[in-house]
Amino acid sequence: MQRRIVAVLILFVSAAGSAQSTPPPLQRGWQISGLPALNFNADEGFGYGVIAQAYNYGNEGAKPYTYLIQPLLFLTTKGRRDLSVFVDAPHLLPGGLRLGAYLGREQQQATPYYGVGNTTTYDAAKELATNPYYYRYGRVGVRFNTDVQRPLIGPLRLLVGLGTRTSNIVFRPFNADSTLLSTQLRGDTIPHGQTSYVRAGLVYDTRDRETGPSRGQWLELLVQQSGPFAGGDYSFTRVTGTARAYVSLSDRLVFAERITFQNLWNSASPQVPFYELSTIQGSFSDGEGLGGAGSLRGWPKNRFISKTVLFANQELRWRVSEFSLLSRPSAFVLSGFVDAGRAGVPAAAADVISGLHVGFGGGARLRFGQDFVVGVDVGHSKESGAAIYIGLGYPY
Repeated sequence: MQRRIVAVLILFVSAAGSAQSTPPPLQRGWQISGLPALNFNADEGFGYGVIAQAYNYGNEGAKPYTYLIQPLLFLTTKGRRDLSVFVDAPHLLPGGLRLGAYLGREQQQATPYYGVGNTTTYDAAKELATNPYYYRYGRVGVRFNTDVQRPLIGPLRLLVGLGTRTSNIVFRPFNADSTLLSTQLRGDTIPHGQTSYVRAGLVYDTRDRETGPSRGQWLELLVQQSGPFAGGDYSFTRVTGTARAYVSLSDRLVFAERITFQNLWNSASPQVPFYELSTIQGSFSDGEGLGGAGSLRGWPKNRFISKTVLFANQELRWRVSEFSLLSRPSAFVLSGFVDAGRAGVPAAAADVISGLHVGFGGGARLRFGQDFVVGVDVGHSKESGAAIYIGLGYPY
């Protein structure tokens, strides 16, 4: 789940606070940050709304926090209309259990769609002023999911969860003359439906901190099974493995890397709907790809989708300065990144490398307090000179 915000420029300008030479005090009680969600994203246009993050650290200063509540009302000029609430509770339940939950109504009137596979083409001429939504479709639905993580041995945890999502599909958003989707599925039944699932997995986490870690690993293997229960219309299995590593190269320089492989298959009819292929599951929150702010920066959102996806991110993060902002310990971070990935199974092993799509660029982030982070990334690829992403947190 991508959580975006604005006033980034305002906060960056305000960051001329006094430098800190002593460790920041332990955060206790509540830290509440709320800002108008006025932002820009290369895939969704200008956004507006309200976003807030309420962290509770308890009386003892729990790390990363006792629980987080994040409500969001978000709209964009390219048709997104989201109302949701996200909860993450590492220390709210007894026995070391960690609870996560998401509930939202998601209305995406112009979701990107470029076809399925690693070699799908893009023709800018098809997005003329008279038909700017050729590579788009509409999707409206309600999504709910919840997970519980239980400690096993040391930093190893067991995850179990369930979820459901309804999808109402519109072939021609904003009464577009034609779209790629309507052309490909001419005469076929519109794939409306509901996906219900249970899932389980293992999570191994040795990060020194969860927001902007400087060392440690975060590994996970997740298995999701969707089926005809709780109103579900589709049966398929999704397996996702993700390895993240954070290495301190110096006191202020961190190398962060992520590698993700996902495979999805089904043995029963009906076939997995195309819109399920863009979901990339994660233990903290699900993402989308390949392409966009969370996976392959510089490429359009969901530019490459398939039952099988593989991608990697490499990023250097330089903590330029630490200071006090509005009496909260803060930091300013610059970064440079290279992202690469592919969709689908290659015909030969050598095609894994030759079929990679690469994006690269840089960004900046402001950490306000212990965990609230706003930032901007600018990505470049063969199809974009400067895709801009403004949002909350880090991609991984």
